[in-house]
Amino acid sequence: MQIQPPTPSFRSSLRASTSASAVPYGYTITIWSAGTLSAGTLGQPHLAEVLLFMTGAVLGFFAVKGAAFGTVGAVAREPVHPVLPLWAFAHVLAAGGAILAAWAADRIIGGAVAWAAAGFLATSVFFLLNAVQTALAARTRAAGARR
Repeated sequence: MQIQPPTPSFRSSLRASTSASAVPYGYTITIWSAGTLSAGTLGQPHLAEVLLFMTGAVLGFFAVKGAAFGTVGAVAREPVHPVLPLWAFAHVLAAGGAILAAWAADRIIGGAVAWAAAGFLATSVFFLLNAVQTALAARTRAAGARR
């Protein structure tokens, strides 16, 4: 007779879903908002501008990932922090800062180049500020655990 594992509860499933989605959710909010803001500031993009925005975003991620590991060679997946305070997942700082950076690029640079700059800044600033917020949250939790 084969023993079946218990069926996960709704709350357990909800915790797993929100935990797995936290950073992608924050980045989705950021990149969607930055792209929408750029379209409102720079005008409706054509295929070339959309590809510039995407290329900027890819290069922004590549730059941050390379800087995090100190290489453009092979990198490993870093394990996530197992337990963080809830505020670590409130992407107001990371998403807000990234959206403001993209908006500034749209306003200061303008034209086709602004699409690439907005994608680059939306991505790189989001991940950099998300790392700052996560590190602060982990440090706050660790300090609270030592008390």
